[in-house]
Amino acid sequence: MLGYIYRLVSDFEHEHGIHPNLLYLNQLHSEHLKTAFAEDYSMNLIMELLHMELVIENDIMHPHVAWRHAAQRKIAC
Repeated sequence: MLGYIYRLVSDFEHEHGIHPNLLYLNQLHSEHLKTAFAEDYSMNLIMELLHMELVIENDIMHPHVAWRHAAQRKIAC
């Protein structure tokens, strides 16, 4: 999952010239992402490392990234 997100971020940066600040996942995606890190890493810490805010919506089929001027934390696990 982490590799997939890295590719999303790289593609976004290449296309738009800016690092995305929002990561959209569903609950299952977020659980898979957490497995890429040590058990003591919270989702808040992971998102700080990725320099993004997390948006969890269960109807999301595929993770995606975006940039928003005023990113707001919707859900932090």
